[in-house]
Amino acid sequence: MSRSRSYSLNIVVAIVGVALLVFTVQRVGGWSGIVEGIAGIGWWFAAVVLLGALRMACRTRAWMVCVTQVAGGGVGAELRFVDAFSAWIFSDAMGNLTPLGLLASEPAKILMVRSKISTVASIASVTIENLFYTASVCVVLLAGTWLFLQRTNVPPGLEHISEVILAAVAIGTLIAVWVVRTRPAVLPTLAPIVSKLAGKADAPAESLREVEAHIYAVPRWPIGRIAHVGLWEIAFHVGAVAEVWLVLRLLVPDITVAEAFLLESAGRFVTVAFKFVPYRLGIDEAGSGAVATALGLPPAIGVTLALIRRLRIIVLNAFGLLRLARK
Repeated sequence: MSRSRSYSLNIVVAIVGVALLVFTVQRVGGWSGIVEGIAGIGWWFAAVVLLGALRMACRTRAWMVCVTQVAGGGVGAELRFVDAFSAWIFSDAMGNLTPLGLLASEPAKILMVRSKISTVASIASVTIENLFYTASVCVVLLAGTWLFLQRTNVPPGLEHISEVILAAVAIGTLIAVWVVRTRPAVLPTLAPIVSKLAGKADAPAESLREVEAHIYAVPRWPIGRIAHVGLWEIAFHVGAVAEVWLVLRLLVPDITVAEAFLLESAGRFVTVAFKFVPYRLGIDEAGSGAVATALGLPPAIGVTLALIRRLRIIVLNAFGLLRLARK
């Protein structure tokens, strides 16, 4: 995509997002209540930012475990946590700032560490970590959808969305089983994209087969290594629920962990489904407000939660861009 077309797309998406945000805020009572809620967080916002950074650190650790397994220990040891974490926060900024989503964030992560580990190890490890993360998201979505449907007064629109989530997870699971059993040669078909990720004019076929072999070898990893990656992914989601609970606890004193989990699982669905929208502007607020209403909470609480979490993302993304500028 040319730079001018990318800028134009960003502007269009941003305008639509701002319009949706304004509409959502007006629908829940205007800006006064939202601003009051954000101001009520006060210095606790620092704790929200810290929890967000810790969550990024969890996925960074999961990625480093994948690097160690793929690289066989020796080469992987060259990837220090500070380098991996810097690559992570910068790539997150790229994914949020552009409508390309993962097509921007993951290549950025690979390019940031190409001087530390081999291209094959970086592409394979990033892909594998994303697969672990996707599996963990599916579990969160299934659990959240089941818990959500157990509650009364679920609006028809949200019930249909829940059914879509269940269907998507089921289809994704069937595709994953088929891929594991048949091991199709996917990467050779995607050779042009892989070449761009590698920063080369042409990716050697042997390297593509090696990357694919590492990915298909995951089921044969030592169970301890698989559990190690899985635990870091679980820690990421626990931190997300803790973040939501903390914010809601400051806004609604009698909030429960179950309600925090439901709002987080809804937010995770929005993150995955609308990653192409820069910062998911307007989308997060509309979704969070709707779920809050279904839970019997004021919709303004859901909108406030989404705005506070966006501010946290902006702070961490700014830090990621600053790290790049200093290099």
